[in-house]
Amino acid sequence: MQYALLFRKDPSNTPSPTEMQAAWGQWKSWMTKYAKEILAQSPPRSGPKPGGKVAVCRAGAVTDGPYVGKEIVGGWSFIEAESLEKALEVAKEVPSFDSVEVIELATF
Repeated sequence: MQYALLFRKDPSNTPSPTEMQAAWGQWKSWMTKYAKEILAQSPPRSGPKPGGKVAVCRAGAVTDGPYVGKEIVGGWSFIEAESLEKALEVAKEVPSFDSVEVIELATF
């Protein structure tokens, strides 16, 4: 089964350069450990553009943003796992993010 992992982070939490370097090492270790499961990832240093535009499409209507939230999506991965439990195991070890949303994907 395939899953999307959405990595969320509080935008007010700005790490120091030393913390960022340590986090990068942890991230590379996580990617290496789960290289078989990871199908695709967002490019490095991708995420919401500071001050960028945001819109929501719902029932044919488009509403302009920005929308204030406690966390923003800072990246994503698509993974392959034999069960939700395995996908959660992978997600629990994601470093550097405040939360990880796990979404089971349908394949047709």
